[in-house]
Amino acid sequence: MATRTMTTSSNAQPATIPGGVPTPRIYKTHLTPFLHRAFLSAALLALGPCYISAILMSPYRTLWSLNPIGMTGLRTFLLFVPVLAVFIIRVMNLHVGKRTTTSMAETLYIQVAASGIQTAATVGWYAFSAWMFGEVYIWSRSREADLGWVDMGIAGYERPTVNENPILLRSVFVILAVGQAALHLARDYDRIPIAETEDRAGQVQAEEMSRLPEPIHLLAQQLRPITGKVARLVIPGIVFSIPIYFMFIRRPAWDYLAYPIARVLVRQLPPNNGPTAIMHPLTLLWQTLTASTILVVLWELSNAIFTIHVSRPPLKRGQPLTSEVKDASGVVLSRSRDPNGSLIRGLKAKKDVPRAFAFWELYLICTDPCFETRRKSIFADVDRKPLSSWQEISSLCLAEITAISTRIRVAQEPSAPASQQQKIISQQQQQQQQQSTPPLGLPRIARQSVLNDRAVVLPGRGGSARGGASQALAAVGSVAKSIGQSPTLASGARKGSVAEYSRQAIEYGINKASNNTLLSGWQSRTVDFLRTPLGEPFRRTFARTVRAVVLGVPFSNGVDLVHASKSLTALAVVSLKEDNFGQAQRDIVSTIRVYASSVISIRNLIAGLPAHWTDVYFEGGQRDVSRSADGNGELDEVRVILEVLRQGLEELVLAFGEYAEGLGLGKAEMRTVREIIGAGGQKRGTEMGKVG
Repeated sequence: MATRTMTTSSNAQPATIPGGVPTPRIYKTHLTPFLHRAFLSAALLALGPCYISAILMSPYRTLWSLNPIGMTGLRTFLLFVPVLAVFIIRVMNLHVGKRTTTSMAETLYIQVAASGIQTAATVGWYAFSAWMFGEVYIWSRSREADLGWVDMGIAGYERPTVNENPILLRSVFVILAVGQAALHLARDYDRIPIAETEDRAGQVQAEEMSRLPEPIHLLAQQLRPITGKVARLVIPGIVFSIPIYFMFIRRPAWDYLAYPIARVLVRQLPPNNGPTAIMHPLTLLWQTLTASTILVVLWELSNAIFTIHVSRPPLKRGQPLTSEVKDASGVVLSRSRDPNGSLIRGLKAKKDVPRAFAFWELYLICTDPCFETRRKSIFADVDRKPLSSWQEISSLCLAEITAISTRIRVAQEPSAPASQQQKIISQQQQQQQQQSTPPLGLPRIARQSVLNDRAVVLPGRGGSARGGASQALAAVGSVAKSIGQSPTLASGARKGSVAEYSRQAIEYGINKASNNTLLSGWQSRTVDFLRTPLGEPFRRTFARTVRAVVLGVPFSNGVDLVHASKSLTALAVVSLKEDNFGQAQRDIVSTIRVYASSVISIRNLIAGLPAHWTDVYFEGGQRDVSRSADGNGELDEVRVILEVLRQGLEELVLAFGEYAEGLGLGKAEMRTVREIIGAGGQKRGTEMGKVG
C-alpha cells in the first residue's frame, strides 16, 4: 500500500468551510491506514515461509542452519524480495468484484488489449521474483552443486568451460514465472473476497477452538488447496520448460549471457563454439524439482497471506473505521469529527475498493448489535445539509439496487447501429411506397422486380445441400418464366441481348444458391467446433450474460448490492424504534417498490433473455433460478441477489404491512409484493396473510 498512496495523521483535524462547519474527511484517509496495517501484517507473516525456505536451501544440515542471525537470516530477507514482488502485483491490480465477461475469449481480450500494461507488469514482476529467487538459490548452494558460471574441471587435466546447468535452472524459473502469471490472471488472484455476511461470533469461536491466531488458522485451512496448485504447476512446468529451453532459449542465453559473464570471470576460456553438454543431469533435475517447488510455494503462500489480511472487516480496535477510537484509558487514538459524513463520502467514491469497504462498514454498523450507538446516530443526524444522514444513506443504497433495473433496461434496448439501420430501412420503404405508381408504357427487362435478390433466390427453408439445389432450380425457373413473359421480348427486341441477359440472370441465381449452401455448411462446422473443448473459450453462455447484465461489467457489483440491501433493510426495520424524527417512513414505500421492481426485472430477464447462438449446450433448465441448473455455479451470485432482495422485501412487509394503506401502498401493489415473496414457511406465510 505504501507504494501507491500517502497517509495523513489519524489525529489530523478536518478542514472547515467558511461557514465554520467541519468538512468530513474523505474515506480514503480512514481506509489507507487500515490497508497499510494489513500490508505490514501480511509481510510479517510472510517472513515465516521465507525463513523455512531459507533453512531448506541451506547447504549444511546442522543446527547452525536454524540460526536466524547467521546466513539463514540473510537468506530469509533476500527471499522476502520475491514475496514483496507478489505483494506489489496485488496492490497494483487490487479490485473487489468477480469478472463478469460473457466468454473466456472476452476475458483474454480484456487482459491483453484493455489491461495490457497491467498484464505485462504482472508478468514482469513475476519474472523478477523468479530471477531473484534463482540468484539466492544458486548463491546458497555449495561448490559440489555445480551451479557456478564456470566449470574449472580437474586441475591439470581439463580446461575451464562455461557451465550450462545454471542457465537451464534460471530459464526454468522464468518459464514458471510466466505460467504463474497466467494462472494468477486466470484465477483472478487480485480480487478481494469480501465476505457478504460477517459471523464474528463464529469466527471468534473457531479461533478459540483452534488456539491459533485467525490469520494462521485461515492459512492452515488453505494448505491443502495450495498443495494441489503447486503440483499442477511445478510438474507440467518442468516438463514443458525443458523442451522450450532447448528449442528457443539455449543458444541465445549461451551467446549473450552465459559466455560473456564467464569470460569476464575466467580469461582462459576456449572460443565460443556453442553450448556444451549438461553436467550431472540427474542432480540438476533434482535441484530443478526442489527449487521450483519452493518457489511456487512461496508465490502461492504470498497470495494467500495477502488475501487473508486485506479481506478482513473494516474495523479498528473493534470499532468501524470512521468512528472515533479510544483506548482503555480513554485516550483518543483516532479522531473523527464527522463519522457519518466520512462514511457517506466513502459510499459516493468512484473507485470500487473504497466504495466496497464503505458499504461493508455500513453493513456492520447496521447489523451488528455492538454498534447500536453508531447506528442510532444515523437517524439523529438531521442537521446535515443538503440531506440528512438517513436520506443520504438510503438514497445511495437505493441507487445501487436501482442500477440493476437500469442495466437490464439498457441491455434489452436495441443497439444504436441497429436502430439507425431500422430507421433507414423504414425511410427506404416509405420512398418505395411513394414511387409505387405504375409508369406509362411497357417496362424494360432491367426494371423487372423479379430480378432482385428476393425474386432470383427464393427464401430457403433449410441449410442442406439438397435445399440449396432446390433453391437454384427455383431461381432458374423464376428467371426463365419472367423472361418468357417479358413484353420486351414480344415487341421484337434483339435476341442476342435477351440471351445474354438470360444467361447472366441464371448464373446469378445458381451462384446465390451455392453461396447460401456454403454459408450453411460454415455455420454447421462452427457449431461443431464450439462443442469441442477448443471452442469453449468462444461460447457466450446464458449464465455469464445474465451475470454481466445484472451485476455490471467488467467486475461484479454483487457484494455492494448485498451490503446495500441488507443495510437499508436493517435500518428501515429498526427505524420503528430508533427513528425519533420519523424520517424513514416517507421512504418505505419507494424502498418496497424498488425491491419489487428489481426482483421482477431480474426474473423477467432470466425468463426472456434469448440464448446466444454460440451457447451450444444451452438448456431450458438453466432459466430456473431456484437451483444451480447451469452446472458450474455461474448464476449463484444472481440467485444470492434475488434471495437478498426477496428477504428484504419480506422483512419490510412484515414490519410495515399493517401500515401499508396509510403509507400509500394499494391492494394491487401488496398483492404483487406477496406474489414476489412467495411461501416462506408456514409461520411467515400466515403472518403475510395477516398483514396483507
